[in-house]
Amino acid sequence: MPSPIECGECGRDISPFAMNCGICGRQQFPNVNLAREAEEQEALQRRYDDARALAAANGLDDLAQQFERHVENSLAVMCVKFEELERLALHDSELKSTFYGLADTRVPRARPPAGTDWNRIREVADTAIFGDHAKGHIRFAALSTSAAGLTAYGPCTLVCSTELIQKRASVFEKNSCQFFVDLGKLEIGSTVKVPKGYRGTWAARAKLALAKLANRLRAEMTSHQFSGMLLTAGVTTADDDFVEVHICGPMSARTFERVVIDDAAAERHYAPPALKDLKKQLFDLGLLKD
Repeated sequence: MPSPIECGECGRDISPFAMNCGICGRQQFPNVNLAREAEEQEALQRRYDDARALAAANGLDDLAQQFERHVENSLAVMCVKFEELERLALHDSELKSTFYGLADTRVPRARPPAGTDWNRIREVADTAIFGDHAKGHIRFAALSTSAAGLTAYGPCTLVCSTELIQKRASVFEKNSCQFFVDLGKLEIGSTVKVPKGYRGTWAARAKLALAKLANRLRAEMTSHQFSGMLLTAGVTTADDDFVEVHICGPMSARTFERVVIDDAAAERHYAPPALKDLKKQLFDLGLLKD
């Protein structure tokens, strides 16, 4: 069980899973507080030190440092379907949806799915990582050093404003559901513990990325290949490989600094006048660049 943390406002001890201090009411970001936990940071530092040692042993220390500097400029990106983009762009008071916020809009399954029940896994994994209350306030993104995103989720890439998310964002090794499945530690109905050293603060994102990816560095690599190593978009979401970003709290269209649309997909989805109207709205919001 994570140790209590000190509230930055009143100095009292509070639960790291709390959304607000119970004494003074100051807003908290549990994902960030948990990433700042001493044992978590120490474990990540050990993984990072091992990654740097591996790179040095392979004669790749300079390349590892280049990769770190590359990731220090990374952004959080989300891919969404046109319907979600349209809802956010045309009504800028609308908030980015969450898995739990949409729960009441899903039709209950008549029978269990034939394959992996990702909805059930998501709830167990999220509870383990964020706590039962905070999990409903988390939006998920991916770390990217370009406008490229995980297009299996949708053809519209939303690029988050770092200024508006950095104090409430944390990073995680990979797709958090897949992480537990790969470890073989996700049993529905059981209590799941999150191994230490696989998440970090936004400021530590380059450290976590190197800890994850140092063993993939090769002498013949150039910096142009770093983006594809950090984020690989698969044909399906199960094929994606990325560092997951957790953002606590509400997000509207104005939380993003840019939108990139797959033009071919847009032309298939919209009649020309409707597409023109959407692009104009995005342009007026400063989200679509010339």
